[in-house]
Amino acid sequence: MSLPTSLNVAADADLGLRIVDATDWEPSAWDDLALRSDYGDAFQSHAWGELKRGLGWRPLRYVIETSGRPVAVASIQERPILRRGPLGRFRIHYAPRGPVLLAATPAAAMAALAGLRQIAHSRNSVTLTIDPAWEEGSDLVDALGASGFRLAARDVQVSRTAMIVPLEASEEAQRGLLGHTTTQDINRAIQLGVSIERIDMADAAARERAMADFYEIHAATGKREGFIVRAREYELEQWRRLGESGAASLWFAGLGGRDTGALLLHNGKLLVYFAAGSRDGADMRRTRANHLLQWQIMRWAAENGFTGYDMGGVDTQSSPGVPQDESHPLWNLYLFKRRFGGRAVVRARAHEYAPNWLFGAAWGLARRPR
Repeated sequence: MSLPTSLNVAADADLGLRIVDATDWEPSAWDDLALRSDYGDAFQSHAWGELKRGLGWRPLRYVIETSGRPVAVASIQERPILRRGPLGRFRIHYAPRGPVLLAATPAAAMAALAGLRQIAHSRNSVTLTIDPAWEEGSDLVDALGASGFRLAARDVQVSRTAMIVPLEASEEAQRGLLGHTTTQDINRAIQLGVSIERIDMADAAARERAMADFYEIHAATGKREGFIVRAREYELEQWRRLGESGAASLWFAGLGGRDTGALLLHNGKLLVYFAAGSRDGADMRRTRANHLLQWQIMRWAAENGFTGYDMGGVDTQSSPGVPQDESHPLWNLYLFKRRFGGRAVVRARAHEYAPNWLFGAAWGLARRPR
């Protein structure tokens, strides 16, 4: 791949660092690295960056190289802390679920973080916040502190946990991961005649009708369960952009209709449960439609090159950590995912880098909850 001219910043002598400004790359070329590489992430995709442009952020995209080879990429959202005045040249930056490593090694992590420090300096950053999907306690996370990044003033993600199911090539091996009652629930849904539907997100007409249905399901669930659902037009635009770029797929299950649905993110080799819900009045306890939906998603994912399925988080910022017993409000959700073979993973907390320590500390203090 031919790379554009690198940024005019000093190279790191030890790492042989070079930073390539890829902001104006074609979307597909960027997504080959940021989305479709093994550890890619939809929040680092071209579509996600452009979506945030509509909210006042400027998307910047960089490739970080060492010894002439790409080792990481980062899509960074930028905005000034003030629109006018002498402070207008200072900016805040956020790399959602970034950087994306092209090899999950400590050396790649150190190079990526060194590159991000250079970018922060060159862009007059007050703080650069990152929250890569690195497992807490891993050698990748160890690189954060060694690279001058510190815990952020607050976490960005609602949940830091994941329940990851390994995907097996054979159906028999996949069934071996299921709990006994989960197998029974899947069989019950099949016997009742529950149907599964995967929407072709490249088909505009089918996609728009399906997204409208899914929003109604998702919004109804948010009202019942007490979680925040954004405005209809924003959610639809978000799902549309992700679907058009190949970063997401939409599924439904039901007995004679669309009783429940799920929007999935295609993050490299990992499929991720992103948004979901069930319509008011759907008798999920009787039909077990969601059990069959999860099973069919797993089989489709295994057949299409994914190696893991992240069934989503089992904690919140007010109830953090993997549930240990019934006292945790998401204990039943945790059991549901564990019985599919999910392994609990805790992601690293958000970290940030401040080129100017004093300025960064003042900014962090201003944002802390009171």
